[in-house]
Amino acid sequence: YACNFLKGKDMDDLARVTKKWNAWMDSSNGPAYTAYNLIPLFHSQEVSFDVGWLGVWADGVTMGAGITHWLSEDGGLHAEFGKVVDCDAHQHFAALTIKPEKTPADGPVEFSNCTAREGITVEEAVAAIHEWSDYETENGSDAARWVLFPAYGESSKAKYDFKYVEAYPSYESFGHAYDRFGTGGGYMEHRKIIDRVMTCDSARVYDSKAVRLAQ
Repeated sequence: YACNFLKGKDMDDLARVTKKWNAWMDSSNGPAYTAYNLIPLFHSQEVSFDVGWLGVWADGVTMGAGITHWLSEDGGLHAEFGKVVDCDAHQHFAALTIKPEKTPADGPVEFSNCTAREGITVEEAVAAIHEWSDYETENGSDAARWVLFPAYGESSKAKYDFKYVEAYPSYESFGHAYDRFGTGGGYMEHRKIIDRVMTCDSARVYDSKAVRLAQ
């Protein structure tokens, strides 16, 4: 979800409703679900929302059960959230894990829209991302990585094949990655591995805060 706070509301108000939602999820035996708040950090004026809600299910069956649980029972929390935020976009993506998180944590997460170059298949582009991830890991990166394929709710004006996502366990880790890319040879390696097969727009960086972690 991409959301804006209603007048006079802020993250503290959202946290209070989220606490009630977590308690309801526990008491109603809600299907396994992970959720993060995404607060824009580095972005252009095109990012026009105050806070994002990123929810994750492990698979489609759990997703179906989770949607049914929320729409049929909700514990009155639809209305509670509606008093704090107005969410005018709700999009759905199918995720391909490139490198999983070791331990989910708060921290910076990057999103880029990427397109395979002419004559290159999406499968070849994803293979290059795996190669880049291996290179980064071998050189000390502890970032997790995913590819997100748009499924539902994307803008009709959107022109890209997939989103590439990197999540860091800390801002120190993010800073180390910044140095590796700029002065540690990463830029040249990125040109050889990634730039030859796909193009990506400027990454947006969000401050990610876990609000629920599935067991």
